[in-house]
Amino acid sequence: MEELKNYGHQHPLLMLNEEQLLGNGNGVVDCSRCGEKVSAPCFSCVECCGFYLHKTCAQAPLELNHPFHRHHPLVLLQNPPSSYTRCVCAFCDETCEKFIYHCSCGLDFHIKCALFTFNIAERNLKELEHVALEDPSFSPKNDGGNLGKCFACWEPLARYTYFSLDCGFNLHKKCAELPLKLNHLCHRKHPLVLQFNSERLSCKTCLVTQERGFVYGCSP
Repeated sequence: MEELKNYGHQHPLLMLNEEQLLGNGNGVVDCSRCGEKVSAPCFSCVECCGFYLHKTCAQAPLELNHPFHRHHPLVLLQNPPSSYTRCVCAFCDETCEKFIYHCSCGLDFHIKCALFTFNIAERNLKELEHVALEDPSFSPKNDGGNLGKCFACWEPLARYTYFSLDCGFNLHKKCAELPLKLNHLCHRKHPLVLQFNSERLSCKTCLVTQERGFVYGCSP
């Protein structure tokens, strides 16, 4: 079995496959980094102290240079800064309670949000290969058209075909395929770069302020 000496935990971790995870009597456990349900392959503490990690979370880099936030690196922290009364993810707008990616400029992200959007930016969409596309017209989740919103554009999911991950991370297919840079007729001097709308900026064309998600902005 693969062994991992992991940041943020005092004991070595061993990788478990599905059979080993179920054999330990731990079929339903939560990841100690992101808080989501663990599925195999995953890592478990060799001392059986109840510490489990998704493989992705266990291998998360201590520092992440994210294409959607080019000015500073994101640093992996075990807990939100002590000065915070509440830590909110700058992408999904949900509370962060466990490990986070933190930027010195005040941006914070869940591990899953930072890594998922990083893979989208890098066009490394392996996480979506096994996720079935859902047609909102036939989705069993479409109760009166209320499917929630896309985490990228904040438009209703019911308008377009979308990916729906088990963790509740919903994304339109068209948003997962957005180009990283865009040359726009309204701004010829520089290309527009896809980035997090962490400052909740209003659009210069329609004047609508988007809650979070992605925006195209000038970055000369």
